[in-house]
Order: sequence, then C-alpha cells, then structure tokens
Amino acid sequence: MNALALIGVLMLLMALRVPVVFSLLLSSLFYLVFIKPIPFLILAHRMLGSLESFPLLALPLFILAADIMNAGRTTEEMFKFARALVGPLRGGMGHVVVVASMIFAGISGTITAEAAGLGKLELPLMEKAGYEKPFALGLISAASIIGPIIPPSVQMVLYAMIAEQSVGRLFVGGVVPGMIMGLCLMIMVYLSAWRRNFPRDEKASPRLIWSTFKTAFPALVTPAIILGGILSGVFTPTEAGVVAVVWALFISFFIYKSIKLRQLPPLLISSAVMTALILVIMGAASVFGWLVTMENIPTLIKNALMSATDKQWIILLILNLAFLIAGCFFDICAIILVFTPMILPVLQAFHIDLVHWGVVETLNVCIGFLTPPFGVGLFIMSDMTGLSVAQVTKAVSPFLIPLLVSLALITYYPFLVTWLPKMVFG
Repeated sequence: MNALALIGVLMLLMALRVPVVFSLLLSSLFYLVFIKPIPFLILAHRMLGSLESFPLLALPLFILAADIMNAGRTTEEMFKFARALVGPLRGGMGHVVVVASMIFAGISGTITAEAAGLGKLELPLMEKAGYEKPFALGLISAASIIGPIIPPSVQMVLYAMIAEQSVGRLFVGGVVPGMIMGLCLMIMVYLSAWRRNFPRDEKASPRLIWSTFKTAFPALVTPAIILGGILSGVFTPTEAGVVAVVWALFISFFIYKSIKLRQLPPLLISSAVMTALILVIMGAASVFGWLVTMENIPTLIKNALMSATDKQWIILLILNLAFLIAGCFFDICAIILVFTPMILPVLQAFHIDLVHWGVVETLNVCIGFLTPPFGVGLFIMSDMTGLSVAQVTKAVSPFLIPLLVSLALITYYPFLVTWLPKMVFG
C-alpha cells in the first residue's frame, strides 16, 4: 500500500501538470510526512549526495561546448559541407539535414542543442529549396534524436551513473545505432522524394566539395578528437568535456572568428541554467528513488515480470513499451533517473546486457521528446515555427516510423550495440 501511495501521488501531480522536479519532491515529502516520518535532513543529504559524482562534471561541459558551437559559424560550415556531399541525391536537402545532424551529434550531446541550433538554420533553407514546411519540420525534429545517441551524450552519462556502467562503453555503443538511425531516416527521405518529386541540388564539383571540407574541417574533427581521446585512453569521458569546450573556443575565436568575448557571459549563463535544471531533477529523483528502494518496488517489479514470462524478448518488448509511454508524460532526464533503478533487477535477472539496454533506453526516452502530450521537442519546434503544437505533432508523426524501426533493430540485435565496445575495450 505504501508503494502504491508513493507512485499514486507522483502520477497525480504529473497529471495536474506540476513540473517534474516538484512532483518528485512533493510525492517524496508526502511519504516522509504521512507514511514513514523520517527527518527532513535525510532528504537534503540524499539530494546533495547524489550530485557528488565526478562523471557529472561532463554535463555542463558538453552543454557549453554545444552552445559555443551554435553561437559561432560551426554549424553553418558543417551544413555547407554536408550539402556539397549529399545535396545532389534525390531529396538532397533532406539527406543534408540527416548528415548534418549526425556530424553535430558528435559535438552536442543533447537533443535541444540539435533541434534549436541546427533547426534554425535548416528550416528556412529547406523551405527556400521547395520542400513542404511540415515535411521539413518533421525531418529536422526526427534527426535531432540522433544527438544523444552518437557520442557524446548527456543522457548516457546519467544512465552510466545510475547503472554503474562505463561511460566510455556507452558512448562507443551508440555509434552504430546512431548510424542506423541516420540510414533509416535517409531511406524515408529518398522514398518521400521519389513519390513527391522533391528537388535536388546540382552535382557539386570536386573543387567545391574540397573547399567546403577544408573550411568545415576544424568542426568536423571535433567528434574524432572527443571519441579518439576516450578510446585511446588519453582522457576520460569527463575530461573529454573539457577538451570539447577548449576546442570549441579555439575554433570559434581563432579560426572562424565568429564570436567575441562579450558573447561568452550569456553562453555561460545559458549552460549554467540548463545544467542546474538537470541537477535539480537529479537531486529530486535520487530522493524518490531511495524511497522506491525502501519500499522494495524494484524487487516487486522483477518478481511480477518473472512470474509472467521467462522469455527475454517479451521482457524487452514490455520495457520498451513502458519507456515509450513514460516518454509521453515525463521529462527525459527524469525517466532515466527514476525508472532505471526500478528495472535494474529485471535486467540482471533476464541477463540483459546493461550497456546494450543503456543505448536502447536512451533512444526510447528520446523518442518521447517528440511524442504528445508533453514532448519538449514539440514545444521547441512550435516556438521556432509559429505553428501550433497539434500541427507540429502531425508533421512529426510519420518520422517516428524510422525511429521505431531503429529502436526495434537495436533492441533485438544486441550486437549492433555491443560489438564495438567489446572490440575496443575487450
């Protein structure tokens, strides 16, 4: 009964549109006051203690690196190179959006940076090229999901901390799934372009491709520096965040010369605010997770599922559906922080690789970024375009198909996630 009361209060608050962090804190407070009186000092201790983690330093650093890249010419130069490379294909600008998102994913680590940063550049260019606005909007939104899958990834850092897994293995495990997502989206773009006769760019000359490559090279090499440094052991994933920020500042100040010193304070403040939002949710989720563990909810879930089935594929299907539904209502970070501890016993009981599931879970919750009623991506795109959330939802819906196909592939073919980490780390 205590467990039902705790979960019930949380769901009620969420249904009343109370912000996630307050829903978590108020439901925890309800438990501590009316169910099991515990000194409030423990609540503060749990909140602060959960933030004392070295890997968490990577969060503000990757967020800041993406903000610096977006403020400068970095995204623009990457887009020009991608356009010269794949623009002549059928549905050229659509392919450019996907390729540019895959490249920028190796820098940003967050969906919002991809959606807001690249989206502002890509949407008017696609419309100018003759693409229908709903198609362009849906594709840009779906392509932004690649951001947290191809490393670095803020969401994977959070999962690694909760599940006590290697951040490096998770980062490497996301490379192939990110490419699969890009391929699935490009197939859909090609089929749509063939059916609707979308325009394509003229074939770029080798000279133009080389010129755009040279200009974009400082930005293009950023993912290689980050991932290469981690794989070679030169620096940890957390230290990679420092390298990303330093490199972003270097190319923005000295190569592209696109930002000034006076622009740094607003960028630092923006990154600090985003980091603070994530950390506050983390602190609240840690208290709620502690109460969940006290009530033995993870064991209850494990026993219920083991009594229902002994087949791993069914468990994976159930977990996927549960996380997809949760993504419709909860914040991405809150889902990872609250629900991951609940299912860890289930994953261990059914011998599901935790690195494999980490990538699957990350893609799962990121799809929720684009699903109503509370998908944050829908509201970002609505603000960017002036369209209603309902119109954005209608535009995005067809592009959920390639994302769900990608999810199914990496769920039921674990080697797509695990073979590269095993090859690199042993």
